Amino acid sequence: MEDDKIKDENKIADKNSSNNERSGSSAGKDYSNKDYNYRSHKASYSEESYEDKRGRRAFSYVWNIVWGIILIIFFNFYSDYIAYFQYEQSNGNLIWHKFTLLTADFSKLIPLITACLVIIIAGNIILLIFDRYVLARIVELISSIFAIAVLGNFLMLFPIDFNIIPYEEVAHWLPLGLKISFGIIIFILVVSVISNFVKIIVNIAKK
Repeated sequence: MEDDKIKDENKIADKNSSNNERSGSSAGKDYSNKDYNYRSHKASYSEESYEDKRGRRAFSYVWNIVWGIILIIFFNFYSDYIAYFQYEQSNGNLIWHKFTLLTADFSKLIPLITACLVIIIAGNIILLIFDRYVLARIVELISSIFAIAVLGNFLMLFPIDFNIIPYEEVAHWLPLGLKISFGIIIFILVVSVISNFVKIIVNIAKK
């Protein structure tokens, strides 16, 4: 009798262990399926949200094109208005004096600045016609690289003379503040380049 009880108990234990293994494996499968479904749902959701924002992006493309043209005209023909302005009264008349902050070295940057703006304008025109996710990432990547080149060369040449400003503290701290600001912008652009490069590779790998 005792032997029969032991055998019955062993059979029950074997059944329980096999059931546990089955439930564990099914749970693992369910978990992997849920993870796959979540990732695929997330990818499809991001693509749908990209398509939903077409109108907003079209406005930003036009905005970038307009401002790109304005900046090309400004930097090529009116850059001397980057200046310190001071007025004085003479015989009851208000006379403004303009002291240009840019040095002669700025002319060396104009071709690079113009090329960068042309790339941005051309890229936004292309996106306005052919609005594709990967194409948008490529345009952003190229535009960011050119912007980094412009800001990097600007920092190396630093064609601004703040000594014209008749306030010593302002003239002393403005160069440092400008260099720090440009450094932060360059860092953000580098992160943007890496991010867009990864997005392009991932999107191509999915296809």
